[in-house]
Amino acid sequence: MKKTNLIVLIVAALALSACGAPATPTPIPTIVLGDEAGNTAPRPVVSGGNVIVSAVLVPAQEAHLAYVSGGIVAKVNAKVGDRVTAGHILVELDDALARLEVERVQRVLRELTSPAAIAAAEQAVANAQESYDEAKKKADSLNRRFADTVTRDYLEAQVTLAQQALDLAREAYNRTRGLSSANPARAKAATALYDAQKAYNTALANLNWFTEKPSETEVARLTADFNAASATLQEAKWYLAALKGEAVPADARGAKLAQLQQAHADLQAAQIRLQQTRLVAPFDGWVTRVDVIAGEYAAPGRMLIVLSDVDHLQVKTTDLSERDVVKIKAGDPATILVDALHQEFKGKVLYISPLASVLGGDVVYEVTLAFEEQPAGALAGMTADVTFGE
Repeated sequence: MKKTNLIVLIVAALALSACGAPATPTPIPTIVLGDEAGNTAPRPVVSGGNVIVSAVLVPAQEAHLAYVSGGIVAKVNAKVGDRVTAGHILVELDDALARLEVERVQRVLRELTSPAAIAAAEQAVANAQESYDEAKKKADSLNRRFADTVTRDYLEAQVTLAQQALDLAREAYNRTRGLSSANPARAKAATALYDAQKAYNTALANLNWFTEKPSETEVARLTADFNAASATLQEAKWYLAALKGEAVPADARGAKLAQLQQAHADLQAAQIRLQQTRLVAPFDGWVTRVDVIAGEYAAPGRMLIVLSDVDHLQVKTTDLSERDVVKIKAGDPATILVDALHQEFKGKVLYISPLASVLGGDVVYEVTLAFEEQPAGALAGMTADVTFGE
């Protein structure tokens, strides 16, 4: 009984002793500011001048694929987890109308470039060349009128002889004046007079052409004829060259050439529209999201497939402040500690985003880094700590 009372007294004494001693203060947790998403504010610069920030591993490339023009989905050739290579067709739209348009334009081009069309173009070039040569001869003659003295002397002599022949023919005709018009002698004299007059007129016209200054109207007409013939010949040659698949200058023109070029442009546009019915992988990667099924309508701009190059990872910082970003430049070395792997890897700064965002009331900039060697076992989305500097 006394032993029991002793134990009770000891317990009571310990309780009273506890009540009288000063209490040990409870540690107050450190309050870390963050944004609405729960992200923490930037860390300070550590001693030694190096900057340490948080980061996340991201795919080197990621494409959110959508159609420029809408359509009914005919096939979906990918699912989440597929690894595809560049050029792989991921989704196909119904392309019946696009194929018909390609075939229609191809038929037009076949007609425009047929052997018969090429033969007609060759004939057009020959005709244009003949017209050009004639127009050039006439235009050049304007500049030769006063240049040849020997020719002028010759033509003057021709006029003199023609005048003499005309006078003799007129005298012979006058001597038959009393004869009937049915008389052979009078008929012969009349014919000789006509021929002599015609020869005189021709000789005089030739002389006048070389000795008289051409009128402004004549010069303008011959110049216009030459320019038109030159342009027609050039356009015919351009068109023939284009029909044969030869190169033509960028400023080449002509109605037929424009028609041919428009047909080629129409075919290119139709082929592009056909290509746009297929959603193609732009690079090697993994399909990480598929938001489409066959038979539904794919609206323009709606994201259908996400393709990520997770075989090649990069690092993006999440809390590098404006105070520290000025200490970093592209090409700087860095040490990347991947938290999940408990390993450090060497890297370097690829580029610094020129646009800032706000985190925990502070201005931060995103910096992208590349690994010197891809870390084995690392996955996109893993967190990391980045130390800038050696």
